[in-house]
Amino acid sequence: MEIRLDLSRHCIQTAARLKLEHLIRQCLKAPDQETEEMIEALTDFLSQNDFGQLRRHIDLSHKFFKEAPDSLIPLDLPDGKLHPFSHLVVGIDFVLLSM
Repeated sequence: MEIRLDLSRHCIQTAARLKLEHLIRQCLKAPDQETEEMIEALTDFLSQNDFGQLRRHIDLSHKFFKEAPDSLIPLDLPDGKLHPFSHLVVGIDFVLLSM
């Protein structure tokens, strides 16, 4: 599973909350297994992570975009820092969370 969060106007925590709200509305209109799994994963992500630390890591990665704005930067974080996700990749105005 992969979830893309738009960071062009919000921090990762707010972007995750907005994505969760969108997925809940979508699931109420037309329930499906994949959307329900994304809702569960984002709910866990929002309740179990240190977003101050995640914001700092993402902000530090943005320094590299001056040289290569189209690049993607994988962040290596200690185990459990992205629960329930295992990978976080930063783009210039988004992040990809994947399991």
